[in-house]
Amino acid sequence: MNEHIKTFSIVVITICVFIITVIDILKLIQERNERLTVSSASSISSPNLNNPTPDVAKTIAQDISSQPITTIEFAEMRYDFGKLKEGIVVKHGFTFTNTGTTPLIISEAHGSCGCTIPSFPKEPIPPGGKGQIMVQFDSKGRSGLQNKTVTVTANTNPSQTVLNISSNVGK
Repeated sequence: MNEHIKTFSIVVITICVFIITVIDILKLIQERNERLTVSSASSISSPNLNNPTPDVAKTIAQDISSQPITTIEFAEMRYDFGKLKEGIVVKHGFTFTNTGTTPLIISEAHGSCGCTIPSFPKEPIPPGGKGQIMVQFDSKGRSGLQNKTVTVTANTNPSQTVLNISSNVGK
C-alpha cells in the first residue's frame, strides 16, 4: 500500500511540473508574439499569422508610424493567373517603385488565406528604387473562381496597399 502512495505521489508531482512548464512556455510564446512584428509571416503557413492579433497589429502600426512617410507605386495592382488545374502552384511578382523622398520600409505582407503566400524585400528601398512583392498561389483543394488579396503594410500614406490575384481553378 505504501509503495502505491509513493508511486501516485510521484505521478501527481510529475503532472504538476508538466503543467507548470506548459504554462511557462505559453507565456513565453505570448510575450514573443506581443513583441513580434509580423514580417514575412506569410511564408509560414499558419492561419493566425494571416490575421494578426490586435496586439501585433498595434505593434505594426506603431513601428510604421515612427518611420518617415514615403510613397509607393505598383506597376499593376491585380493579376489573373487564368485557368489553372487544381493542385498547381503559381507565382507572380508585383513590381513597385519608391516614388517618395525617404527610404521605403515594408514591414508586412500577408495573404487573405493560407493558399496565398507573399514574400517581400526586408531591406529599405531607397527613393527611386524598385522592388518586388512575390506572390505564390497554391490551387490545391480549390475549385472555381478564386479571388485572393495580399495586404502590404509600409511607411506610406495610406499605410496599407491591397494587391489582388485571381484564377479559375478546374479539375
